[in-house]
Amino acid sequence: MASTVVTNTIKSNGRVIPLGTYQLMSLDTSKEFNKIPMAELKLHDGCVAKQKFETLDGEAFVPGSLIEIFMRYEGKNTEEQKIFEGIVINQEIERSEYQSELTIALCDPCVKMTSLRKNGVYKDLTDTKIIKDLISKYQDLKVKEIENTSYKHPQMVQYYVSDWDFMISRAEANGQLVAVDNGELSVKTPNINNPDLTLTFGIDLAHFDLKLSSRGQYEKIHTFGLDTKKEELALSFPKKAKEQTQTLGSIGYDIPLLSNIVGATEAQLIHAVPTDPLELQSWSDAQCIKSRLSAVQGTIRIDGNGKLKVGQTIKIENVSRFNGNHIITGVRNTFVMGLGWYTYLQIGMSANWFSAQSDIVETQAAGLLPGVNGLQVGTVLGHIEDADHGFRIQVHIPAFHQEGKPTEVLAMFTSLDAGADHGIFFPPEKGDRVVIGFLNDDPRQAIVLGAMHSNKIPNTVKKKNTYKGIFTKSNYQLLFDEEKETVSLSTADTDHTNEQAICINQKEKKITIEDAHGNIIELGKDGIKMMSAKDFMIDAKGDLSINAKGKIKVKGKKVDLI
Repeated sequence: MASTVVTNTIKSNGRVIPLGTYQLMSLDTSKEFNKIPMAELKLHDGCVAKQKFETLDGEAFVPGSLIEIFMRYEGKNTEEQKIFEGIVINQEIERSEYQSELTIALCDPCVKMTSLRKNGVYKDLTDTKIIKDLISKYQDLKVKEIENTSYKHPQMVQYYVSDWDFMISRAEANGQLVAVDNGELSVKTPNINNPDLTLTFGIDLAHFDLKLSSRGQYEKIHTFGLDTKKEELALSFPKKAKEQTQTLGSIGYDIPLLSNIVGATEAQLIHAVPTDPLELQSWSDAQCIKSRLSAVQGTIRIDGNGKLKVGQTIKIENVSRFNGNHIITGVRNTFVMGLGWYTYLQIGMSANWFSAQSDIVETQAAGLLPGVNGLQVGTVLGHIEDADHGFRIQVHIPAFHQEGKPTEVLAMFTSLDAGADHGIFFPPEKGDRVVIGFLNDDPRQAIVLGAMHSNKIPNTVKKKNTYKGIFTKSNYQLLFDEEKETVSLSTADTDHTNEQAICINQKEKKITIEDAHGNIIELGKDGIKMMSAKDFMIDAKGDLSINAKGKIKVKGKKVDLI
């Protein structure tokens, strides 16, 4: 049992707060991998007779003060141990009938990395350099160790996410964990070392809750990325989870046995975008580490011990298959006046990815209104153009239906090329079905991404898919026929009469021009042929020269040379 004779020392901004000036009821500190260390102090405060809150009125616990908490046992010749260091972020006073209670909330200074969502683009940097750059923005943060990573990203983008969340995500992708201890940050791969403490059931191990889980245990892990040259998913080297056994602890079960229990011998991680093999391998290693750390999870309670840190190693004995070395993934210290000081050691951690947490990504539509998921189908009602908003398309979106009211939405329009006084302009016609997207998932910011051929298509589809082109409602066509090897530009009335066309025939190496009157000009290997439907006339205001290396023939029913 923990000794009830525990002395605490609290410093504020480097100065010891005299014991007689505050009454500590309890404290609770918490440190874990990938989390901001936090602490809570509860103090007696408030005197009815004096009508004063002396501790609250004082300067020791004002927001922003740097608080250091030390604990030691009396009568054991133990040294004072610092169990927490952080800044005051909250004060709360609560009064019941008999007493007042002042609650002080503390956070490690690295909480500043969580305050704002930010953007950043990093070029040709390793994750180690990116993380160092993130931390360097905060002058009062200290770095203890940042383990090197080898892969240099051509481009890494931080989009509207806090520096803390971005740092944790990048560390996690490399199989690294972030530990913060009294203002110092460490980013490194977890490893089993020589035990810092051995606990034996029946001697000094009495309170524990341990769980062995087969879920998330894989014998092999495959990661896939897109190989753009082969147009297929590329496989990284398959990592065997059992290779991490020596570095992340040992239990009385084999990984293959655990993975076979739930039928998860091989895991597949797929990122269907171009991904460097080195990054894929890091991803595989990271999943392996996360899976291995999740095999055994639980907490162990011991007498108060301020020396144990997150990332250190403990050894468990006489607990059957839970025997062995384990990494400390969390440390919690609690003190309650009259009950004593206890330390809770957490081993193992969830296999869930940090980046999967819902609050990392900003709320849809920036939280200004409920967002819209995915793409929608709409029908074009018309077009609008005004000086304030430019060209807009009126669309009806069935998913926005409301009883008895029109569901007309104004949408922006995309094109292959668009700008001031230039671009490619083919707006959809009234009645066309279109695909609608929404900028930042805001239902007010609709945008037409493209149109769909939902009814009759403009030309017969060949099995070989050789017909491609532009077809208007007035039968104007720019047609590419790859089977015939022709490109033709033609116009016609709606009844397909009075057609006029220019045809480039690559197969026959000729160009033909034909109008609605039957006049034809043909340029081919035999020269130029001109056929007139009626009179043929050349009228030149200047000189006209006809020059041929061979003979010149002029043929007609009557030929006049003037």
